[in-house]
Order: sequence, then C-alpha cells, then structure tokens
Amino acid sequence: MKHSIRYFSFKPSILSHFYKAFYKINLMKKITLLMLLASLLSASLPIPNQIHATFHQTVIHAENNETLNYQGRMWIQLPNEAKWVYEKPIEKIICLLRNRAWVIEPELEQATLFQLHKAIPLLELLKKAQQIAPHTYKATYEGMEYTITTDKNEQVKKVEYIDDLGNRVILAFENVETKPFDRSLLKCTIPEDYDIIDGRF
Repeated sequence: MKHSIRYFSFKPSILSHFYKAFYKINLMKKITLLMLLASLLSASLPIPNQIHATFHQTVIHAENNETLNYQGRMWIQLPNEAKWVYEKPIEKIICLLRNRAWVIEPELEQATLFQLHKAIPLLELLKKAQQIAPHTYKATYEGMEYTITTDKNEQVKKVEYIDDLGNRVILAFENVETKPFDRSLLKCTIPEDYDIIDGRF
C-alpha cells in the first residue's frame, strides 16, 4: 500500500544530525536549481500553464573534464508545482509544491522533505531574461548566470550555466509539450517501508 506525499506523517529519522546537514546542503542546491530551471523552460511567450518534456543533463567537471550524464522526464504546473523524474543512471524523484520539496530515492529506500525558505520569483525572473542573440537569452539569479537557447518557435531547448563548484552544467530538453496533461501525473507516493527524513532544519 502506498500513500500520497501530501498526507504523509513523519517517523523519527535514523540519520545522524551531521549526515542530515550534509545531505540537505547538496539536495537543496539541486532543488533550487530545478525550481529555477522550471521557470526558464517556460520562457517563451505566452507562458503556458503546463509543460511536459524529457531532459538530458550533462555535468562537466571543472578540473578534469569528466562528464556525468542524467536523463529523465519532467512535468510543470505553473506557478509553483513540478515533478522531475530522474531515470538514468539512478532513479530519483523530486516533487515541488509551493515552498516544499520531496526527494524520493528508491535505491536508498528513503524520502526527504525540505522547506524552501523563500519562493523563487519565477515570473519576475522571466521578465528580466535578456535576449542577446537570435534564440539566445541570458537570465541571472543570485549571482549565477544562465544561458537559454530556444528553437525557431521560441521553445526552450537548452539551458547552460556554471555551478558554484565551477562545473559546467548543460540541461537539454526534448519532446516539449505545452498541452494540458492529467494533473495526477504530478502526484508522488512513498512506499510505506521507506525511511522518512525531515530536512526542515
């Protein structure tokens, strides 16, 4: 039997405070970026209410140019709900709802709840995105610059940025759909035998 994330009650975490702090720092960075990238994906005008796409994420290491590749699917319901499903090389699901985020990791059999301390101003960010060349835009958030590439129909195809470790990150989108989808696709469930971690500290 599975239960909806939105109605889940917590049980004590089995992780130490130190591990939780380290784990939260890294995941919060990823969650913040996904919220931001959700807004960038809707950069074409008019801004659609719903977006569905497949994605391929490449991270190029700053020091040795080694690459990590991820791929999966995502659904966005503007202004503040999204679901990112990482399918390869490992499965991970990130669900965003207003100022909260759930990270579900089947390999670890655990789910973590995070509180986003402030909402990312998605629409304000879009308004500030500047076109620097045909089908190329730049947007800045908290000192980090994002380069957005669109196709001939002004749908976002690629987002590039340098993360705070100096790594180059490229997020490419395919099969972008802006037609309404079944909102049940945004629902996330946690198996009852998973460890639940409260990362809201």
